[in-house]
Amino acid sequence: RAAPAVDEFTARLCAGEPSLVEEMERAYAVVMSESVRNAMISMFQALDMFPPAPPPHGIDDDDCAYEDVSAPLAVIAQRLYNDQARRVSDTTGGPARLERRAMTAAFIIDFAVEAGVKLPPMSETQQSMLKEFADRVSELEKDQPNSEQPQRAREAFLGALGTSTAGQLLMNDTQQWLAEHWQNLAWTTVSAVAMGTAAVVSLVLSTRSARRRSVRF
Repeated sequence: RAAPAVDEFTARLCAGEPSLVEEMERAYAVVMSESVRNAMISMFQALDMFPPAPPPHGIDDDDCAYEDVSAPLAVIAQRLYNDQARRVSDTTGGPARLERRAMTAAFIIDFAVEAGVKLPPMSETQQSMLKEFADRVSELEKDQPNSEQPQRAREAFLGALGTSTAGQLLMNDTQQWLAEHWQNLAWTTVSAVAMGTAAVVSLVLSTRSARRRSVRF
């Protein structure tokens, strides 16, 4: 009985109905942001920096500006940890409000992908953020030339990124500069991530997994 409604929405979305396209673009931005955030959490956990010890000086508990990737890596890690702590303890609008938003956005993007709708390209802001974040990780490797930890961290980042449709689109858009920024990363890892499953539900699973592994109160 749902088939007629599904067909109707598919036709309207494929026809470019402004309100549906706008909703899809908002959902895509949420899914993309969550994909990168989950990948960053995985990477910092691999680096034993979630949270960093000792905590960086001058970063308050309510400082959650982790998207400022021009900061030192330890500062980014602490801010992301603060953001995760705030999410876990935040009951505004009900428990797991942001997780539900991510799940809804993932469903919308899954619907759009199944309908064959072309998704937006990665924004220039997101590209710039990822490139600068990659530079921060490269700087860590220079500081630890004999350590395998940065390599494992990059693999954790790419592995987590590739568990969602948005993550795979990011990988498709960024393979070239990843190769340039992370030259020592085994290219088979990048290729494997880019060729991974396209199930958007993996985003939800990785969100829940990151939440379970993160701060506990």
